[in-house]
Amino acid sequence: MGVSHAIMSFALVYGATGKAVPASLASAGALFPDWIERVVYGKKWMKHHRKWSHWFVPYLGLAWWLSRYIEGIPLPSILKKLEGTLYLSLDVPTVELALGFLFFWLVVGCLLHILEDGFFGPIPVLIPWRRHRLVYQLFKTGGMAERIISRLALISAVVLRYVDGTGSVVG
Repeated sequence: MGVSHAIMSFALVYGATGKAVPASLASAGALFPDWIERVVYGKKWMKHHRKWSHWFVPYLGLAWWLSRYIEGIPLPSILKKLEGTLYLSLDVPTVELALGFLFFWLVVGCLLHILEDGFFGPIPVLIPWRRHRLVYQLFKTGGMAERIISRLALISAVVLRYVDGTGSVVG
């Protein structure tokens, strides 16, 4: 479900980076693969679900290109530029870097959506119109297990970011 994709992607990126901005962008990007199906196919979108919009290859290629475009280190490079300020200057390199950062994390969200879908059913692997099951389907889409797991992931990511290795809360 869309809300679970948004929550899980936020939790995974926040857990990995400790930064809310990339986690929020990935959360928004996680909604794209299903959203584009609804836009293109309208009410008949489920007939085309998890096909070309869920093929990881274009997203992975775009993420790789964006990471190379924005110096290969998307998070530190833009955060260093933003450090201590509440605005970005409008010079061309800064705007390009900010847009690269934005699109990189949106695409990461798309990739996480596809990975998450792999646990709930078949997704395209080699070609976009043939779906394959990557793992045994552990959970039912929209079921209670999905809701519980996504919420626990979010709580865990936030808690783990605020507790250091000794078990004390980081100040």
